[in-house]
Amino acid sequence: MTRFRFASLAIASALALPIALHAARPHYGGTLRIEMLGVIRTFDPAATSADGAESAARTRVLPLVFETLVAADPSGGLRPLLAASWERDASGQRWRFHVRDAVTLHDGSRLQPAQVAAALRGRERAWKVGVDGDAVVVDLDRAQPDFLWDLADARYAIAIRTSAGDLVGSGPFRLEPTEPRRVALRAHEDYWGGRPFVDAVQIAEGRALGDQLTSLELGRADFVAVRPTDLRRLVQRALRSISSRPLEVFALVFEPHRATPADRLVRRAVAASIDRVTLSTVLLQRQAEPAAALLPSWLSGYAPMFQSAPVPASSRSTIAALPIEQRRLTLRVDAADPVAQAIAERVAVDVREAGITVKVQAPVGLAPRPDVRLVRVACDATTPDRVLAAIMAALGSRATALATTETAPAIGASLDTVYRVERALVERDIIVPVVHVPALYGLGDRVESWNGPAVSPIGAWNLANVWLRSERLPDKPDQPDRPDRPDRQ
Repeated sequence: MTRFRFASLAIASALALPIALHAARPHYGGTLRIEMLGVIRTFDPAATSADGAESAARTRVLPLVFETLVAADPSGGLRPLLAASWERDASGQRWRFHVRDAVTLHDGSRLQPAQVAAALRGRERAWKVGVDGDAVVVDLDRAQPDFLWDLADARYAIAIRTSAGDLVGSGPFRLEPTEPRRVALRAHEDYWGGRPFVDAVQIAEGRALGDQLTSLELGRADFVAVRPTDLRRLVQRALRSISSRPLEVFALVFEPHRATPADRLVRRAVAASIDRVTLSTVLLQRQAEPAAALLPSWLSGYAPMFQSAPVPASSRSTIAALPIEQRRLTLRVDAADPVAQAIAERVAVDVREAGITVKVQAPVGLAPRPDVRLVRVACDATTPDRVLAAIMAALGSRATALATTETAPAIGASLDTVYRVERALVERDIIVPVVHVPALYGLGDRVESWNGPAVSPIGAWNLANVWLRSERLPDKPDQPDRPDRPDRQ
């Protein structure tokens, strides 16, 4: 009996295996439905964003349509994209980029080095851009050893202007006409890296995070941004999530009237009283990392050297002896950011143990002057010097000048210099890092991926590798299974 049962199980397993393998076999077809917060006013890579939400949306969507010569590599450094290779002279002022062969644009024409040169020439007047055979030559007005990181920015994506005034790209998807607050993308059949699996992508813009999550739960969306505080809700509904590395930092920034030496003890107590571990693991559902430094550890490598010491008992008694108005703080947060509000409320609970009362203020109009603000700043996946300089710019010159006399690190500055500047920024507790958070997304039941996750570690949308389980149409000749699809870099 036992032998028969085992034999039956073996037969059942053998029969089930091809079925399981076939069910997981990627295929072409279907429309991926996405919802996002930002609204993209223009797809011109050279245009500036109106606000942070549009900037985030452009950063994710534009690379699907327009490609740069080089791109950030999730494993670190840079990788070739439209440039198959490059070299520079000893001075770092002349660069040669060999354009990849056989790149088909969305209008069916072949990408030419002269078109790449014209696109770059229109971005920076200080650049002298020409063509030498299959190479694009860029002469800079000064040495720029980190010039490749400039070119990896979506602002320098290659967008070809047609005679009709339209912008044409080379990415895995092409733009389709659509109505306001909706982006329609169509798979680029002749994409040099291989045709995307899905036929189309539809993106609903201007959707609040709560509405996005509801759409995912009701099956009206396949891919939405979610908050760390919503992760338990996803799990309860058997929905999946995917995240990047930590790409944003939440930090407290004290206002000038509370950034004085007289308030140093209060600021120090606030910084040391925040239970960052509990905040990251419980409130933010393990979708955050405690932050004693502004730069995340994966980017700088030195973040563990920043540690907050606990508040000694002697300091607590000294704080208790301060005038009551000095022990009261008003903490302002963005009224449109529920995650920031949740973090602020938790901070208020933690610092109460040190004898400090914090009132959270989330104004929608005029409000009394706050003592401290909770800010949220993006950390782009570039280099430590660039990211710290961008964070300092986002915090504002007033805040950074109060915190330190150090200036932002120059582009190309050494890691030692970046460390010194960041150490000076946080050592007076005028700028207090709290947590680092990743980009977090919820996925619908039918979303699968072939070569790598739908969201890369550096936050890029890898939608060309997404396929839809429920959209399989094996009987149609134009929707074949093609599991031998070539892997892309």
